[in-house]
Amino acid sequence: MVGYTVFSQAVLLAAGIGLSGLAVRTYRSEKKPVGRAFSALLVLLGATAFCLGITGGTGVPNKLIWLFTNLSIPVALLAFSFNYYGITLLGSRVRAAAALTPAVLGFAGGTLLILGTPSKSPGPEAPLDAVAALPAGVFDAATVFDRIGLYYTAGVVVFAVGLVAVNVLRYEHLDTRLAALIAFIGAWPWLGNFLFPEITPVYGDLAGVSVLSLGYASSALVSGLVVGPLGLFASSPAAGNVGPEHALDSMADCVVITDDHEQVLRLNAVACNTFDVSEEQVVGRSLSAVVGRSPEAVDEAGTTELETVEGVRQFEITRSPVADGNDFQRGTVFVMRDVTQRQTREQRLEVLNRVLRHNLRNNATSIIGRAQLISDGQKTEAAAEQIIETTQNLVGVAESARDIENMMATTRPAETVAVSPIVEEVVSTLSSEAEVTTALPAEATAAVSARPLTLVLSELVENAVEHNDADEPYAVVSADRTEDGALQIAVSDNGPGIPDHERAVLDAGEEDQLQHGSGLGLWAVHWGITQMGGRLAISENDPRGTTVTVTIPTKKQESVTAQSDEFEATA
Repeated sequence: MVGYTVFSQAVLLAAGIGLSGLAVRTYRSEKKPVGRAFSALLVLLGATAFCLGITGGTGVPNKLIWLFTNLSIPVALLAFSFNYYGITLLGSRVRAAAALTPAVLGFAGGTLLILGTPSKSPGPEAPLDAVAALPAGVFDAATVFDRIGLYYTAGVVVFAVGLVAVNVLRYEHLDTRLAALIAFIGAWPWLGNFLFPEITPVYGDLAGVSVLSLGYASSALVSGLVVGPLGLFASSPAAGNVGPEHALDSMADCVVITDDHEQVLRLNAVACNTFDVSEEQVVGRSLSAVVGRSPEAVDEAGTTELETVEGVRQFEITRSPVADGNDFQRGTVFVMRDVTQRQTREQRLEVLNRVLRHNLRNNATSIIGRAQLISDGQKTEAAAEQIIETTQNLVGVAESARDIENMMATTRPAETVAVSPIVEEVVSTLSSEAEVTTALPAEATAAVSARPLTLVLSELVENAVEHNDADEPYAVVSADRTEDGALQIAVSDNGPGIPDHERAVLDAGEEDQLQHGSGLGLWAVHWGITQMGGRLAISENDPRGTTVTVTIPTKKQESVTAQSDEFEATA
């Protein structure tokens, strides 16, 4: 009898050493979280087996080790199963503390009962009189905590084993034996410890120690099998579970998922950043809470203009139904791709090609004709002047094309720019005799690059004064804030107005099919406003003239304070 007890203790000690050694090996070879979690499980198994082997299943230390084993191994098994499945529930300290709290309370309550009551102690009396002298209410609370801990960890074992089994069975390339063996590694020693108090009163301490030694020895053997031949770490099934979740946030496009009632269920990080919202703000609300448009207004054909933190952008939007196995639609996935840069680039290539080809052909023909006249000795002075003028026009078009390309290459600055100095610089370079008045708040700023803003204002102001045929031509450049904090810059004049075919360029970036713009000026305005994420509006003045209003975003429109109503006016 004594010899068998010693043998069982030796088996426990050997199992403890083997499990601990395998834990060290796993920790060194597997740097991934799942490897670290499995090594932690093996360390706990090995340590408790070794300690139980020393105590031989008797005495107060054995009781405490039994309690610790029952409460710690299920939590370690849960941590491993979460890592193996790809769940990050225990990724934060708060969540980890929440998962550990019932077990900690159970250990505290169980320890008080073991040390202070005969019912839990190995002998007929409480081991520590000082603990036994505590008020009865303390032991009542300890009993509650002890039961909470034991019931909680029992549920944890069932859940953890089920999670591992589901994950293994989900993927056909994994050895199905892994599910049963991994469950056995953590569940069997825990079950043996759990049944130990029930076995020893009936069958004696030897039977209890034998059950424990068999369980730990089997766990050591199975652990070696799953780490070695069965290849526990040869595959990472967690990627199949974590991948779809992270794929959504790693997409470069905005993704919004709605249910069958068109209420937002979730959206990826790109959508949150693009539209300056959070999931907490919009989940359960309609799509318009995110993009400012209802699902019915989202058009798959062509592009849709949406307001973003970067201003107005053009999006291609696709809608895909989410259906179950019975083809019943459960919701909709909206994928929104920002095509502003692509659309603008295509426009630039088309317009630049047309303008340059048209101007080169016509101007080259004109230059050749005038040169021929000079060669023939006819109208030499007038022909030379016309050649100079035509060549200057060509150079001007080339410079405009260069300015446009430089403008489109700029990026949005990290800080805001002051608008008043830019307007004053634009006005100072005008050679027209028209009267130009500026009325801007000194503190007016915008979250745009100075280059596109300068080019846009130069074209608008120059167009307002150079084509003004009034007896007393004038233009006014003013600025004000909108209710949402954006900056509006208006260029008003008393001229003849903008022709319809030119106005089409400003309104929608399109030219009339029969008439094209005379140059690149208005296209530069359109592209510059697009680059800044702004909006443009055109209105008629009474009794004569036009007002072109450019609305551009500020850095933080939601926190803009009221601007001063005092304007600085200069003639």
